[in-house]
Amino acid sequence: MNFNFRFTLMFLTIYGALLAQPNKMITNKDNYNWMFGASWMMLDDDGADTNPFNFSQYHSAPYPSRVFVDKYLYNGWSIESSLSFQKYDDSKLVNDSIGINGSLFGFDVHSKYSFYKLLGRSWIDPYVIAGGGVTRRIIDERNTAKAMSINANIGGGINFWVSKNIGIQLQSAAKFSLNDFMGPSNYMVHTAGVVVRLEKSNGADNDFAKSKYKIRKSRKIKMPKGKKKGSES
Repeated sequence: MNFNFRFTLMFLTIYGALLAQPNKMITNKDNYNWMFGASWMMLDDDGADTNPFNFSQYHSAPYPSRVFVDKYLYNGWSIESSLSFQKYDDSKLVNDSIGINGSLFGFDVHSKYSFYKLLGRSWIDPYVIAGGGVTRRIIDERNTAKAMSINANIGGGINFWVSKNIGIQLQSAAKFSLNDFMGPSNYMVHTAGVVVRLEKSNGADNDFAKSKYKIRKSRKIKMPKGKKKGSES
């Protein structure tokens, strides 16, 4: 998508400001070990449009078309990798053209910072992402985007935890092609899906692994030397 300079600067400014939060507000406790998810994807692949939220021109499918895995590292930081697929709807715009056939495949790797701890580990879990990826388009000759492009990505999202391990995720990411920066190969992806996080199996600082109740082990009764159990005094 052909984002203007102000839109790009806004994303970078917000991302930098959020990462500049004081470290003293962050504890050393881990949140989870792995996170997995599947999402429905809404693709905005009209590089000639300056409106990043042109809902009427989104390409989408009735089935989840993005899967991802997230590995938690430390202090709110994690690494996320994802695979996505979207078939073009020929009634929607693709780089200012109607009737384009084909599909889009994407592989991305992002660093992610979550504000879950800063918000007191509530059911709201906002985050920001930055990273890169590869996009492969299977397209006809009328599509002016590159068939293969390397992307620089930036975006954000939020998880709504409906239970300790299951949540609903909303995310938006802008993908800037390094092959033709600010050109027709740029695009934007919005996703909505379900996420599952797996707790850490051990560790003293693990929130999930802590037991609320402690059971005292029974103590053995030592008998005086020279006396057997059950003998009369």
